[in-house]
Amino acid sequence: MASIDSLQQLAGLIALAFLRYVPAVVLPGFSPLRWAPAMVRITLALGLAWLTVLAMPASVPGFSIRGVEGWIVAALAELSIGMVFGLVVMVPQAALHSAGWLIDIQAGLGAATLFNPGAEGDPQSLLGTALMLLATVLFFTLDLHLELYRGLVGSMQVLPLGGHEARLNMEAFFGLLGSSFLFALMIAAPVLLGLFAVDVGVAYATRSMPQANVYFLALPLKVLVAVLLLVATLRYVPALMLRLYHDAFSRVPAMLGG
Repeated sequence: MASIDSLQQLAGLIALAFLRYVPAVVLPGFSPLRWAPAMVRITLALGLAWLTVLAMPASVPGFSIRGVEGWIVAALAELSIGMVFGLVVMVPQAALHSAGWLIDIQAGLGAATLFNPGAEGDPQSLLGTALMLLATVLFFTLDLHLELYRGLVGSMQVLPLGGHEARLNMEAFFGLLGSSFLFALMIAAPVLLGLFAVDVGVAYATRSMPQANVYFLALPLKVLVAVLLLVATLRYVPALMLRLYHDAFSRVPAMLGG
């Protein structure tokens, strides 16, 4: 009977650990592994859950879940904790996409969606997508994925499985939104300022030659300036993205009510 209870506890711990890993590893909207096949992400989450449970003490204090309602509450608590770790990846990515979208609008690349038959009314950002792909590459190059998984494993010590101790802090979440979009704006700021200077020159030319359609004449110039300025600032992007993600990771304890 004791062995059956031990097996049930082991299976319950693995299931709860898997649920904590699901948002940051499996869900494509939150995971940095969105490019990987779903089966690979699920297998990785199961492997991490298994290894995490094996590394835990033989007896887990406070693990006393009873009834269907208790398991539902525990599952929702684990998903909410994992969602916080997923948000520290998703929000910086969304901020970078928004920064690229601002550059697109300023450079005139937003008009490219009019000629994209695959868009189907869904506005897309060319440079925003490029920044997101660059962020994905740097996320693994700078070993930020290891920091993410260390944080998930370390959370098992602070917030035990099935402990229901997580208290989500919305104020800390809004702080994450503000800081992420501020760091993303810092990445896009040199390009935006350069394009603003071009716009000033175009406005002066429009006043000087009102009969000419200066906007369409200057559009290729603005696109060229945007690309050149973005390339010129690439040497500073890794350091800024590292600060962006480190700031997001540092806000996890506050978001979990710590």
